[in-house]
Amino acid sequence: MSIEGVIAANRFGLGARPGEVATVSGDPKGWLLAQLTPERELPRPLQSLPSTIDDMSAFFKWIRQIADEAKAHGMDPYKLKPQGAPGAAMSGVSGGMSGSDSGFSIEREYVKAFLPRYAVAVKARYDVAVTTDRPFFERLVHFWTNHFVVSGAKPGAITMPPSFERDVIRPNVTGRFADMLMASSKHPAMLFYLDNYHSIGPNSKVGKDPSLRAPKVQQAFAVPQMAGLNENLAREIMELQTLGVRSGYTQADVTSFARVITGWTIAGPPRVPVYKLVLDGRLNGKGLFEFDDEEHEPGPQTIMGKVYAQAGVDQGEAVLNDLARHPATAHFIATKLARHFIADDPPPAVVERLAKVYLASDGDLKAVCTALVNSPETFDPSPRKFKPPEDYVISAARALPTLQSDPGSLLRAYGSMGQTPYNPPGPNGWSDVEAEWLGADSVWKRFEWANQTADSVATATMNPSELAKDVLGPSLSPATAQAIARAQSPAQGLTLLLASAEFQRR
Repeated sequence: MSIEGVIAANRFGLGARPGEVATVSGDPKGWLLAQLTPERELPRPLQSLPSTIDDMSAFFKWIRQIADEAKAHGMDPYKLKPQGAPGAAMSGVSGGMSGSDSGFSIEREYVKAFLPRYAVAVKARYDVAVTTDRPFFERLVHFWTNHFVVSGAKPGAITMPPSFERDVIRPNVTGRFADMLMASSKHPAMLFYLDNYHSIGPNSKVGKDPSLRAPKVQQAFAVPQMAGLNENLAREIMELQTLGVRSGYTQADVTSFARVITGWTIAGPPRVPVYKLVLDGRLNGKGLFEFDDEEHEPGPQTIMGKVYAQAGVDQGEAVLNDLARHPATAHFIATKLARHFIADDPPPAVVERLAKVYLASDGDLKAVCTALVNSPETFDPSPRKFKPPEDYVISAARALPTLQSDPGSLLRAYGSMGQTPYNPPGPNGWSDVEAEWLGADSVWKRFEWANQTADSVATATMNPSELAKDVLGPSLSPATAQAIARAQSPAQGLTLLLASAEFQRR
């Protein structure tokens, strides 16, 4: 059993299962590199989850039902407005939607309709992470889902992140970054989450002739009106997904890029907002990418000094491909990967090495991750990363095969520690530095969960000391080993293991 085996299982993986460190120690790098291959099929827990169209239709159909309910209670469905994020209500945070005080609660109806669906998706993600024999691959899935964010914190998006993760992230984890970026930018979930589905070029046919526009939505359920150009997707692609902040682009570049991707929308009857279709009973069952030339801003656009004169959808695709190949993107992606796997302040030498591989390989993510694994800095035995709540819960479950977690208990655990899957507070995703997760309340919630978990799985014959040696190997300190050995019961010993610094870091 080697420290390199511990690092492979815990820093790159999702936490060691009993016996895993000993197995991995024979060839830690080989074990990791063997996981950098595409999936042959979806993991079983994900196979029965709804499709992208089903995910979108579920919320749209619910709006239709709620509109009917609202009308029955004497309310105008177009004037119902959100109070906070319905997605937050899924994890027990206050928030909801207002209507008349007549016994009709949109928040209650929302949670009743979508909590079971959301909980099933969270449990499926957890089950895959706990049982996978390819934890490095799975950690990369989580990493990229947190890079290309579609969050259920936005009203209406609660159903979309699971299918986005399955359809956009999983197939591209070991492929080219440009392909993942293209798939993300065209997926209905991203087009909806960042409002590009109704972005209209000012000089397009629709922009110049307002009579061509469909009737405006009166802010029903916080859906923006079709008011023209929307820069959200363009800005987040440049700032959060490719170049990064302070990388040389200007506000004018963002605006030009926003013009380039006007007409990138969700398939459906031209220019009719999907919400409007539902409220009027004309949902057509579609829900995939569509390019609408009548909403697209015509003519060339200049972005970061380069003129893009391509017509139609080709213009946006050309920009995305150039952004994916930009040196700033290489540095940005290299920094995020090194920060995620090595340290909050990643070693500059590793960042430079990964960026060079990225550029030389045309953004081949398998090549970049191979360089990451082969970098000597990644096997520094100093535990410099603190597990965020989801990783912590998953690693505990991998170490304790008898732990049983139902969807409700999972949501309570994640919610109490402040990280509910598929629900980051904004498009920048969950923080990847320990300062975000080391608050006194968060740490105390971890200890409470560790204590409850230990009580639920401990048996009279269980030996926490042996388990600690098994899953932590040489990283287990003498002080922690002694504290666990002196515990008054197996449950107390397990609590000390799960609450130890060695277990909470990787």
